[in-house]
Amino acid sequence: PTSQIVGWRMINIDYEKYNTLPKLFWRQVQQFAKKTTIWHKQEGVWKSLNWEDYGNYSKEIGNALMASGIQKGDKISILSETRPEWVMCDMGIICSGCVTAPIYHSNTEEQVFYIADQSDSVLAFVEDQEQLDKMLAIWDRLPNIKKIVVFDRYYPSDLPNVFSIEQFLQLGREYGEKHPRQFEDSITNSQPNDLISFTYTSGTTGDPKAGMYTSRNIIASAKYLPDAIGLTRNDFYVCFLPLAHIAERLVGHFIRFISGHPAAFAESIEDMPQNIRQTGPTVVFGTPRVWEKFYARIMTGIGDATWIQKKLFHWAINVGKENCEIRESGKTPGLGMNVRLRIAKFLIHDKIKDIFGGKIRTILTGAAPISREIIHFFNWVGLDVYEAYGMTETSGVITIQSEGKTKIGSVGIPIPGTELKILEDGEICCRGEQNIQGYYKNEEATNELLKPDGEGGFWLHTGDVGHIDEEGYLFITDRKKDIIITAGGKNVAPQNIENLMKTSPYISQAMVHGDKKPYLTMLVTLDEDEITKFARDQKILYQDLSDLTKKQDVIDLIHHEISTLNKELASYETIKKFHILEEELDQDKDEVTPTLKVKRKVVIAHYQHFIDGMYKS
Repeated sequence: PTSQIVGWRMINIDYEKYNTLPKLFWRQVQQFAKKTTIWHKQEGVWKSLNWEDYGNYSKEIGNALMASGIQKGDKISILSETRPEWVMCDMGIICSGCVTAPIYHSNTEEQVFYIADQSDSVLAFVEDQEQLDKMLAIWDRLPNIKKIVVFDRYYPSDLPNVFSIEQFLQLGREYGEKHPRQFEDSITNSQPNDLISFTYTSGTTGDPKAGMYTSRNIIASAKYLPDAIGLTRNDFYVCFLPLAHIAERLVGHFIRFISGHPAAFAESIEDMPQNIRQTGPTVVFGTPRVWEKFYARIMTGIGDATWIQKKLFHWAINVGKENCEIRESGKTPGLGMNVRLRIAKFLIHDKIKDIFGGKIRTILTGAAPISREIIHFFNWVGLDVYEAYGMTETSGVITIQSEGKTKIGSVGIPIPGTELKILEDGEICCRGEQNIQGYYKNEEATNELLKPDGEGGFWLHTGDVGHIDEEGYLFITDRKKDIIITAGGKNVAPQNIENLMKTSPYISQAMVHGDKKPYLTMLVTLDEDEITKFARDQKILYQDLSDLTKKQDVIDLIHHEISTLNKELASYETIKKFHILEEELDQDKDEVTPTLKVKRKVVIAHYQHFIDGMYKS
């Protein structure tokens, strides 16, 4: 096990008194009632809610649940994109003693059925007509669900046991008038080990499993994060990733009960870049794919620039690189460097920050490995990039980088109270209060996840392979089950290669293959925005994306991109052959999870003929 890392602090909150998520939430509502906490767009205008508004809404939801006969411990589904109603209903559910069972808005009917059924949900909040239609199609197979509540307008409006959110809130107001203390009494009576929520795993190797969270789990994961990344009440955040995933729910939702900073809710994933420019967050969390797309957009923009603009760009990036190298060596930049840096900042660095609204200082990334090239780039333009590592089963966080505690290539050091050990086969194991107690209704999977430590506790087996250096930094190699062993006996971590390949603006997904094979091959999908722009610039005639994948100019382009990136790899890691798929990997075909993790076995089964073809002489 690693030794404890000293130097972490917490925001000054009495965690003996505020020992549950409902109590932390209600503390914010009572002590900071008039402070703005949520910004959201209505009819094209950004509008705000304060903590009192947030608390009242959640209270009415909780009272409406109690008026509906919902009992403590009952499971409630939320099927919606990220929006204020999601988090306000979440706290109404949790504060009234119930359990939130989130469902990804992108899930198919059958995937929605699986979670709603497996979770034993008795009521469902859904976003709009599209999500309501999914529920209506499967409702006859879900006898436990008695009511559905819809956030947006739906048709027909008189469906039995389907209620608008306004009707449900009114029910809560009426119940609250007759039972004025019940909701707050439920908060007061909440206990650290109460079950508050599920989060369903990605399901890359089978049906999703429901990780069970208590307040103790979430607080253990969240309480050190504001200080680690320098969050204060004066910061500003934008929520856009799915709240059905623990990462955004922790960083964009629960953590704000500790730090208190406001957040804007993006209109959608598609509108996120524009919403970030409009609102100017200081901190943004995104998966590596988010930063890959921003990086690709910047790089293609430079590709279209004039000769002098390109020269200025590369000069400014090199100045930023030199400045970082001086600081990393422990030295102080001299006057000449500071003058050049100020010019580079004015001409280029600030222009890049303007893409994020101009006020950004910190980028958070996690949920999957990120390329070093992307981290370096953002560092060189003056942005701190902090990588975190965790999983559904650890309530989001095991390790994190922070100011003064960064090492590129690592995922940081363990948060306090967390111990790590590396098994003989390289698997990372974790012990700490953030570890879940198990999976709901799945004892077999729970026993595989948690192994007794001989001291009355458990080691959680992450399934990831890695190592810890002499300073306590954790480095991830890959998923244990994904490691490729070539015919020549070389161990290859495919994720590192795939992340490198996705730094090409033209590649959206990459899946490396080569277990027991003489060389590595790769299936790739194209970034539609960038490849259609390339086709337009090259005056290539095509019918659709599928047709474009077969054009020789496009094949040659991808060959050039892969060949260039191969130079950064060891010879046995290089991609020898590739095949461009005609369309993006699809969640509806079960090829990717809702968080866009590739389901390797499914993809291999779907495209085995292309893979086999790459190994024929």
